Amino acid sequence: MKQKYRITIADVEMNVISDESPEAVEALVGLVNRKMNEIMGPGKQCPKSEAALLCALDYCSERIKSQRKVKAMESKLAFTEAALEEAEAEAEALRQELETLKMTVAR
Repeated sequence: MKQKYRITIADVEMNVISDESPEAVEALVGLVNRKMNEIMGPGKQCPKSEAALLCALDYCSERIKSQRKVKAMESKLAFTEAALEEAEAEAEALRQELETLKMTVAR
């Protein structure tokens, strides 16, 4: 259920609407605040607007890296599943061959 939150990031207050819990919103606000403070830290002359854009670029970069990792893992999973199916088919063939040999020996 969507809820309205009043948040403050880098001394800028705003309202947001989210499906997330208050704890999740608070954690996200904390994460963005830490990143903004890191970018605008002491001795750095970076306006809030530029810091916000740098935060967005950092997030997008991390998201693209994560998506690539997910795709690579999905490919590995598909390969592993195919190998498993092949191994299961081979095991079934060996079970059938074993049953045939047992019947031959029992005669």
